[in-house]
Amino acid sequence: MPVDPVRLKSCRTDPGSSLANQIEALVGDRAIVTLQRERLWASITFAGTRHSLSVEWAGVADLAAVENLANALPVHEFAIPGYFIADILVTEQSAARLLVEALSIVDPVENNPK
Repeated sequence: MPVDPVRLKSCRTDPGSSLANQIEALVGDRAIVTLQRERLWASITFAGTRHSLSVEWAGVADLAAVENLANALPVHEFAIPGYFIADILVTEQSAARLLVEALSIVDPVENNPK
């Protein structure tokens, strides 16, 4: 039985999918956000995941929209239950594409039962 990709997308709640969905909400239907890669990350104190995403505008992109998203992402507050975005930056920018790297950290306060 084939899986409906729309249904699968709406059911995923991992931090990478949530991040991609929230970036997609920022750009609306003008661009496609793709989660390219994820790698586990840890320090002595924290654990999380590094995410690589691409945001691609089909056809002729609105240069102002690309620039606005590139400027907005580093200061945007993402709401991902159980996680926080510790770092997000645009690593590559062209007229119709952004490459984005983000680090989601397991929230020690939210995931610490009392």
